[in-house]
Amino acid sequence: MKRQIKLLKVALIAGVALILFFATMVAAKLFSGATLKMGLSITLFAAAIVLGSLLVILIAFWLNQLLNIIQKQQVFSQSALPIVAKIKRTIFLIGFDLIGILPQVYQNAQNEDAPGLILIGLGLVCLPFAVGIFATILEQLLIQAVTIKKENDLTI
Repeated sequence: MKRQIKLLKVALIAGVALILFFATMVAAKLFSGATLKMGLSITLFAAAIVLGSLLVILIAFWLNQLLNIIQKQQVFSQSALPIVAKIKRTIFLIGFDLIGILPQVYQNAQNEDAPGLILIGLGLVCLPFAVGIFATILEQLLIQAVTIKKENDLTI
């Protein structure tokens, strides 16, 4: 079990490093001198990507806390519930944040005459909402498991 937790923590660190690299590249483009010539849609696109990246890093931090709770074998306790709720809310925030990429996606689809690009952009925007619904279901399952565990602890 400890090996699996360590492997998951290494995967979290690698994911955060990749996201930081990506966000740094977008931020460098956003804050360079070329930004003055760009329109509002590309600035909104870059800001949405950077903010979304920061929110994903925040989720990674909370996932690390959740992994620590799992390592202590306290996952079905009250301490895990607020972390799962924060993760769920942040996932939905990422979905709303990614709406900011749609004007640039639409503009690129018009320029390239590629209507499929709009569908890809909408898919990227809808993906966090689907993950958020899954996280909501997991949160409800965890609430039920904590309740059942509490009842069993009182019975014994």
